[in-house]
Parts: sequence; C-alpha cells; structure tokens
Amino acid sequence: MEWLKVEWKGTYPISTAQQRVEARGVGVYAIYEMQGSTPSKLLYVGETYRQTFSKRLKQHKKEWLDAIKARTAICFGAVCLPEGKRISSQRVLDAEKFLIHSHRPPYNTISKRGYNGRDMMLINIGKTGKLDSVIADPTLLSLLKKCL
Repeated sequence: MEWLKVEWKGTYPISTAQQRVEARGVGVYAIYEMQGSTPSKLLYVGETYRQTFSKRLKQHKKEWLDAIKARTAICFGAVCLPEGKRISSQRVLDAEKFLIHSHRPPYNTISKRGYNGRDMMLINIGKTGKLDSVIADPTLLSLLKKCL
C-alpha cells in the first residue's frame, strides 16, 4: 500500500486563484461553495498535472462554474510523497480519483462509482475544507482506529 500526503492551502476566491496556482505547480484542487469565509459544500475536485490551472478553470467556467449562483472559492493541494518516491502524472491522477470517489462532489463525472487506481491511503493536512483528514479503504480505517 502506498500513502500520499496532500498539503492544502486556501481558500482563495476563484477570481484571484489563477495567479496563485501557477507558482504552486503540480497538484490537486477543490472548488467549494462558500458560506461566509467557510467552505460549506465541496463542488469539484481536479488535478493540475497535464495542463495549467488557468486553462482548466476556463473550461470549468464554460461548462458549469458560471452557472453557480453561490459564492465559490478554491483550495490547492500539493501532493507530497514518501522519501524515495517521485511525483508522476499517475500518482496525481490517483490522488484526484481517490478524493472524488471518497467525497463524490456533484460536478465531477468520473470516479464517483468506483476507484481503480493503486492501493493507497491519502492524508490531507492544512486547509482541508470539507475533506476527510485520512482517506483509505474502510477495512484499513477500522484497523487503524482499533490500533489508536
């Protein structure tokens, strides 16, 4: 089993988010509906490995984001690996799919019914919003709880 840690930063208004991610590089992101300054509902999880966030955000706006009447914001997550492991598009995609499968955001269309990536445990730290702090197979989570 592999573990990945995602260090989250945010929340940033969508209008200013494009400038922030360019400096952050590869990772995942979560778009939230906001209640004041607090994330109230997870809307979407995505990844920024294959294209810039700026380009992807333009696609979201065209496809669904502009239709949302509530205030939205974004959090960025840097995928951190154990020592000796290298970042890859597959690891970032697995983190994205695992987050989608675990939380089922309404605007994601893939990975909601099942997860078919590597066997992993994902640890979310920092400004996690509505994300669970540890995501793993339910059997593994129950074993961990017994040990603690």
